[in-house]
Amino acid sequence: MTPDVSALLAVQQDDLAIYALEARLAALGPRLAALEKERSAVAGALERAHRAVEAEESRHREARGRTETHRQLVERSQRQFESVTSPREAAAASTQLEQTKRMATESERDAAQVQGRVNDLRHQVADLERQLAEVESRQAEARGTLDADRVAIERELADARQKRDTSARAVPRAMLTMYDRVRARRRSASVFPLRGQSCGACDTAIPTQRRAAMAASGKLEMCEGCGVLLYAAD
Repeated sequence: MTPDVSALLAVQQDDLAIYALEARLAALGPRLAALEKERSAVAGALERAHRAVEAEESRHREARGRTETHRQLVERSQRQFESVTSPREAAAASTQLEQTKRMATESERDAAQVQGRVNDLRHQVADLERQLAEVESRQAEARGTLDADRVAIERELADARQKRDTSARAVPRAMLTMYDRVRARRRSASVFPLRGQSCGACDTAIPTQRRAAMAASGKLEMCEGCGVLLYAAD
């Protein structure tokens, strides 16, 4: 094994360490997403409940407005009924009074029903607010742990990448470029020794002439079977 290949293998070890750290960092994502999904479900329900309360409160204001209007009509009809003198006028005024009373009663009933829905929704909002507080309290420790893990892994990644950059300076540019091209495609070990007459990764047989050239020059050759880079081990 030539010094250049030895230096490249050191770079490969650095890259494998980086891949492992990146996998650990990526694994935090689903855990955080699961926490956020749980919280978002409650927070979304709470937001919808708030909007429902606002809508019902608006309906209640409208219902109360109708109730007040109908009460005024009842009072007016009552005064008219009390002021009439003839039997015909009394009959007409009585009919109008009964109609306005029914309208007032219906509007009062409607307002009471809407108020009942408002009360139920307010209770629902209070329950959801408690649920959200409980979820956030329960998740606080888990989120703190995830955040601490993320910071620690990112710190390790920065150190690992700096180490890799230092190791890469010892590798000839052409060899490093060839390796990086294969590594980017595989994102795993990409440099293997010959194992007897075959590729150390997939056991594809390597022609004698190529093996001899690799042993003589110390250069890397690409396996035609799996695409890894091969070197002649000592």
